[in-house]
Order: sequence, then C-alpha cells, then structure tokens
Amino acid sequence: MRFWTWLKMYCRVALFSAIFASFAAALLIPESGLEAEMSIECLGCVCEATTRCNLNYNCTQGLCGPLLISEPYWFDAGRPVIDGDNPTWTGAFYRCVTDPVCAGVTVRKYMVKYRQDCNGDRRIDCEDFARIHYYGGYKCYKSLEGTKYWRQFRECRSATNQFGQK
Repeated sequence: MRFWTWLKMYCRVALFSAIFASFAAALLIPESGLEAEMSIECLGCVCEATTRCNLNYNCTQGLCGPLLISEPYWFDAGRPVIDGDNPTWTGAFYRCVTDPVCAGVTVRKYMVKYRQDCNGDRRIDCEDFARIHYYGGYKCYKSLEGTKYWRQFRECRSATNQFGQK
C-alpha cells in the first residue's frame, strides 16, 4: 500500500476511534462492559472497510450511516439512540446510525448479542466481528475472501497493528 493511501486510511480510523471513544463512555455505554468484546480500533477498521469511514454517508438500499446499518440490525442491537432521543420516535433509527457515536454503540451491542467464532480458529476476535457485521449473526461463517470489504479491512488491521493497536 502506498504511504499516502495508508496515512489517509489510518487518519480516518483514528478520527472515528477518537470521536467514538471521547463520547461513548460518558453518553451511551460503559467502556468496561463492551471494550472486551470489540475494541475501538476494530470498530474503526470495520467502519473503514464499510464506507472508508465516510461520516457524511446517508443511506443506500436501506443501509445507513458510515457503518451501513439496517433497521433490523439496529433493532437487534436494542435500538440505541442519541442522547435525548427515543427509539419509538420517527427518525430515531436514522439519527442514530448516521451519528458516529450512536452507530458505533449499535455495532458493539450487536456484537455482544451475536458474539461467536465465525472462522473456526477457536478465538473470538476482530476478524469474527468484521464477518458478523458484514453477514449478520447467522451467516458469519461465510468467506469474505476476494471482497473489497475484506481487502480494506485487512489493510486497516495491518496498519493499526503496526502501532500496537488490537
């Protein structure tokens, strides 16, 4: 990977991770409960692989926000909302999944619900979470090899691992 491409990707992941980390603990979830499940760096790489972590991404074919979250996915995650919102109010789904913090909370809660070893390596790690995000909790055993998502995810993981992040 060329240096400037790598640097831009790393900066996007770092920005998403910083936004999420600075607000998640105070506003929405205690870090201690979910950090052991899916790290902020892993979440950043899933975001990078999904839309290049485009924080301005709206919706396409029912998938919304920088993490391309569907309404059923949001429901499975417990319908988290931004501070002051209500999951029963019109637009709560859209407001959450287009907000980087609420979208991150949604993904991490979904991972808690569907946490499993998808690739058969007897560990539950970031690769499993990437598969769960892409295929959902019931089909994460499917291969991602050859997909743009998997290539971008692996590049991001390689870049973040160079700095000792898991």
